[in-house]
Amino acid sequence: MGLKEKISVEKALTHLAYFQCRHYKKIIVVALIITVFFAFGMTKLSFQGDINKEMPEDLPVFALQDKIESKFGGEEVMIIAVCIDKETSAKNIPRDVRDPRVIASVVDLDKRLKDESSIERVQSIGPFFQQDVPDDIEGVKRTLASAPGAESFLNDDFNIMLIYVSPIAGLSEEKVKEATDIIQNDVDAITKPAGVEYRITGTAPLIVELLRIMKEDMIFTTGFATIVIFILLALLEKSFSKGFLVFLPLIFALTWTFGTMGLLRIPVSIGTVAIGAIILGLGVEYGIFMVSKYYEERERHAPVEALKIAVSNIGASTFGSAATTTAAFLALTLSVMPLIQHLGQSLALSIIFCWVAAAVVNPCFIVFEERIEARKLAAGLRKWVGKGK
Repeated sequence: MGLKEKISVEKALTHLAYFQCRHYKKIIVVALIITVFFAFGMTKLSFQGDINKEMPEDLPVFALQDKIESKFGGEEVMIIAVCIDKETSAKNIPRDVRDPRVIASVVDLDKRLKDESSIERVQSIGPFFQQDVPDDIEGVKRTLASAPGAESFLNDDFNIMLIYVSPIAGLSEEKVKEATDIIQNDVDAITKPAGVEYRITGTAPLIVELLRIMKEDMIFTTGFATIVIFILLALLEKSFSKGFLVFLPLIFALTWTFGTMGLLRIPVSIGTVAIGAIILGLGVEYGIFMVSKYYEERERHAPVEALKIAVSNIGASTFGSAATTTAAFLALTLSVMPLIQHLGQSLALSIIFCWVAAAVVNPCFIVFEERIEARKLAAGLRKWVGKGK
């Protein structure tokens, strides 16, 4: 940033400081209204667990993959693994998935799944036993031996049997989750032999589980960083109120960033799931500099002059830092990968919001807090004088 540009920024910020002193209540009200609007945008925040959708679809190799899947049926397949518990020592439990009790439960599950409207296709050994399930394992072995392709559902040790379930093509992630719940309900409804487990896996359930982990991780990391940073600020400032004033811009920045991501349909993915903690770490310095400078100048100047110096000096300095950092993050949007683009967009927005919250909104709360303290002090003096009389 050149000297002329810096001077012009400081001049603009000086005018801003005078405006903040005169209209701090109006700015606070506007900031709160904007925050409520972005809080509504947070309800539209979406999560993206499918890494394939974060890849560049217009590149030839990805375009060809999509074409092949659409032509030859690149469907999502859920897998139900019927597993024998080898570690249990209980008696009279199946030791082989070809046990008639296991086969009967699989046949029942196969029928239930085929009756579900959200399930397009089910592949299992069920159709080989539509007439009847043999009474002993030897009869099951003979039936499977005469059935072409039956061996593809069993492993070599005969302790795992697979059932392939294909939901209706084109289901959204929410519908896929519903289909997973339907499959789980059908699994719970059948009569299962003791010592046999039915586990659901596959791409779709993995994405659903990944989404759950991402949401929990984002809430935990953001919440943990919030608590730790606020405690550190209160200790460093040696005042709860000053620590809160430093932390306040981060609250605005978090809400505005997540709200904008929701409104602009920027999904939270593996690349952006830690954005909350990153915002807190990158943006805290703006609030520290602004609040510290104000109270430092307040020891020598009146509130208006102290705010003018803090906003013009710190605002101009952090403006240069925010501008260069934002430019660096915006460079990520030039990537061909949507994953990197979304990361750059989110970080650039967060830095802009951190600076605006610290330089434009937070000084108004500083003035507001000082006016409240002044009124408390005046009320205390009046009370003390009244007692003296």
